[in-house]
Amino acid sequence: MNDKAMNTAQDVVRCDLCTDVVQHYCKSCHVNLCGNCRIKHIDRNKLTKHEIVPFTSQHLKQEYKVQKCEDHPKQEKDLYCQDCNVPICSRCLTGNHKRHGAVDLEEICESTRNSVSEDLKELYHFEREYSKIVKDMEMRVISYKGHCDKENGSLEKLGQVWHKIIDNAIEKIENKLAVMIKQDLQILQDNVEKIQSSYQKVKQCIERNEYILKEENSFQMLYYKSDVEELRLVPSRKDVSPPTLIFPDTRKETIIEQIVSLRSSFQSSLPDITITKTGDVSMVSNRVLVEDPELISVMFTYSKKLKGIRCESDDKVWIYGDDEKIRQLDKSGSTLQCFNAVSGNSQKDIALSKDGHIAFSHKVNECIYLVKKNGIEKYVDMAGWIPYGLMYNSDGELMVCMRRNDYTESKVGFFTKGKLNQEFQFDETGKPLFSISRNNMYICENGNGDICVSDWNACAVITMKKSGEFRFRYAGNRSCSFKEFYPHGIATDSSCRILVVDRDNNCVHVTDRNGKFLRYISCGLEDPFVLSLDEKENLWVGECDNNCIKIIKYLE
Repeated sequence: MNDKAMNTAQDVVRCDLCTDVVQHYCKSCHVNLCGNCRIKHIDRNKLTKHEIVPFTSQHLKQEYKVQKCEDHPKQEKDLYCQDCNVPICSRCLTGNHKRHGAVDLEEICESTRNSVSEDLKELYHFEREYSKIVKDMEMRVISYKGHCDKENGSLEKLGQVWHKIIDNAIEKIENKLAVMIKQDLQILQDNVEKIQSSYQKVKQCIERNEYILKEENSFQMLYYKSDVEELRLVPSRKDVSPPTLIFPDTRKETIIEQIVSLRSSFQSSLPDITITKTGDVSMVSNRVLVEDPELISVMFTYSKKLKGIRCESDDKVWIYGDDEKIRQLDKSGSTLQCFNAVSGNSQKDIALSKDGHIAFSHKVNECIYLVKKNGIEKYVDMAGWIPYGLMYNSDGELMVCMRRNDYTESKVGFFTKGKLNQEFQFDETGKPLFSISRNNMYICENGNGDICVSDWNACAVITMKKSGEFRFRYAGNRSCSFKEFYPHGIATDSSCRILVVDRDNNCVHVTDRNGKFLRYISCGLEDPFVLSLDEKENLWVGECDNNCIKIIKYLE
């Protein structure tokens, strides 16, 4: 155990945040706390519902098994490399794991245990929702069969009325109906089996997580692989509308084809479903990436050093650059509106609210301004902090990336009506989420509620849950021999894919919602800096030195 843990022979149990004697225990975060640090712990993690109880012997933390490092046999593995996902020793940070993110091994074990517990809670939600979907699919099969049985009955009666005159025609339609029913039932049954398979996997994951928590084998937790994000997206299914017979007025004499006809069943894809942390269900787009992205238009903006764009629609965009003007352009590049935003060449980003207001960050004045119809007004005074990337989230809050004006701290804050609602700065272990520098940060909200931040100096995209809990870091696609990954502008699409500009490599990286690399988009990009998506989900990429915008189609 580390120095803060208990040495039963020589010392009392100490606070995890300082060296004072422990008095309390946070059951939510599994942290030992003294009287002074109790308040600090709650303030640092305001979004977490903390269950603080008096400390007892049953809260003693488990001592983790120690392993020797294979590369440095005299050293114990006491750290965990976040880039390679393996235990390492401190000397490894000067060798194979140089410049990699590393945390205390005991802390990551405890954090993983918390993740297992959180996953288990979500899996219970998944079990409920998958159960509903399976029942719904089964009812669709029953409904389909009932409908088709009714149609068959009607067809039989019609055959009795017209006797042998239309026997041949009826036989043909019966055959067609039988083939449709067989094909459609197979599709519906495949739906049930597909969802049933995922449902069983959810139940298996629950059993596994319950077993892990019961066994409390901490070292085994290092190899725990969460299936939550895989299971969050319910597999796509096809819907089938049953065939329907069309009957004419049988009192009229007419030709055989007019006696009865068959309207074919039709198949359609149901939208994908995602299950949130609280068990809420929402639909997700299932648009797929095109094989070869297409450059469909180039707009010249005549802006000096283009550094920010926000699409208002599929034919209007807001931009800004070093000429200290915020412009609204149409697709031809003509200026529709223009505002002076004198900022001493310190403007950092712009955001567009649902009501059409433009927010822009100001480095020198350490504030954020709003552009309204009647002029420009100060929205947030951030004295001591420099605002960088901006974005309005789905709740209407203004998300702001900030760095302290002495460049010793960085964080993300959410503002409503000029007031700070919440902020995220540290992960669950108390370590900073973001780098410390004067370089750019950009931010966006994903459709699953995640907050994605591109941190230039960290050479990574940091993704958090809506609660502020760290999810993953995307540090580029290491399989390619590109220059180092320095991310800039960032956005997400309706399928929760993440798109981020890689300026030094003249491309845009596309990942899935979990940070898995999917593809590059280049299309002749030169010095890309920022990006935005329009209403049709075409990608608009602003090139800084070329002062132009390239519009790219990358979805089917």
